[in-house]
Amino acid sequence: MSDATSTLPPGAENISRGGFNLHAGPIYRLPDDGAVRCFALPVLDKHLNGGGNVHGGLLMTFADISMSQTARAVTAAPGCNTVSMTCDFVGPGRAGETLECRVRITRQTRTLVFLSADITAGGRAVAVATGLWKIV
Repeated sequence: MSDATSTLPPGAENISRGGFNLHAGPIYRLPDDGAVRCFALPVLDKHLNGGGNVHGGLLMTFADISMSQTARAVTAAPGCNTVSMTCDFVGPGRAGETLECRVRITRQTRTLVFLSADITAGGRAVAVATGLWKIV
């Protein structure tokens, strides 16, 4: 693995295969942790804002991709579309760190999936997000 991915556990799978996800990534799906699905994003210079911290838009993108992947996995649906998502930024992420996103299903109906996500870096809280996905 490259320096940016040296902190990833064995079994990490790059899920940034095309489109915007390819430009925002690399984003990795980590081995499942029971009811929690985990993802990682090694922070590169391209992910930083002018102040030298991870850009808020990148944090929202990371949460959205992680929660979308989780919604599709738990429903086995061919697609799930983001209906709404809120994100609170609670701390900085920095170049060279690896962000982790831990996603939980909070509720599921026949047509909707409610999720929450915690993004951390080195055990520090960076962002929290909640959202609603429509099963397609």
